[in-house]
Amino acid sequence: MFRYYKIEEKKVTESTKDDYNWLVITGSDPNEQRELLDRYQLPEDIFIGSNEPEEVSRLEHLRNTKLTHPMLYTLIDLSEVTNERIEDRLEPITFIYADDLMITYASDRSNLIERLIEKHEQDIDHFEDVIAYATLMIYTHFIKGLQHMKRRIDELDEAARKTTENNELFNLADTERDMVYLDHTLRDQNHTVDRLMEHKSFLDRLDNEPLVYDIKLRQKFANKMVTIYRDLLETIGGLFSDMMDNNLNHLMKYLDSAALVVAIPSLIAGLWGINTGGLPGKDNTIGTILVFGLAILVGILTAVYLSRKDFSK
Repeated sequence: MFRYYKIEEKKVTESTKDDYNWLVITGSDPNEQRELLDRYQLPEDIFIGSNEPEEVSRLEHLRNTKLTHPMLYTLIDLSEVTNERIEDRLEPITFIYADDLMITYASDRSNLIERLIEKHEQDIDHFEDVIAYATLMIYTHFIKGLQHMKRRIDELDEAARKTTENNELFNLADTERDMVYLDHTLRDQNHTVDRLMEHKSFLDRLDNEPLVYDIKLRQKFANKMVTIYRDLLETIGGLFSDMMDNNLNHLMKYLDSAALVVAIPSLIAGLWGINTGGLPGKDNTIGTILVFGLAILVGILTAVYLSRKDFSK
């Protein structure tokens, strides 16, 4: 779907096909993509991977188009819907901005442009303002997503100290999987944003040092969060493994002790059961009872001894 906007005099207004300088296309309609490619002679591969979470973040000059000095800028946004798979939450967004026109391509699920206009409508005077505020909002979304991830990590840490049930191990695997996607997405994105923040012509037209500072600060904050949380997940994974080993050790200790407690009475009963004669109690009417009593008494004494034995020394 095509939407047309007009940016002028610190104001963004919805416009028409006949009068606009900001074109927003959403969705993955191949006919609309073809129309856009033909209208401005854009590269054929510009939309490849544009709806995939593995899309590569990039900043590059475009050549041989109908636009004047066009630049391509692609970032990956993180949806705030937390009950979906991480692949569905990662939403690529692409800006193609030239001297007199900006084109923005986003998935039909993304609401970044609507929220950006609603929040910063009075702050937008140039295309660079849109791109800078979009970058700031994207890093804000990642920070919020990582804060939600921290709550999941805390729950896993608490569970690792109490249980090793399969459900918690599955939750750990899912959380690690999400963190891998977030880590690699931010690593890839950092290079692109750093290049943009060093682009002199972009910074000159933006002319907003506090905004640039906020972008760099949130970028640094998000990077530190994802690094810390990945290390925490590795620690929790090690804790789960150690807890499982510890539980297995206790189980083996119990089974070995139980086997020893049963083995000693069995030995006594076996000795009295051999058919060679000469053992006491053979001709006594209560001999069997005495043997059973002796076996039970020795078994109880063995169990008490083993229960009090410290095997850690």
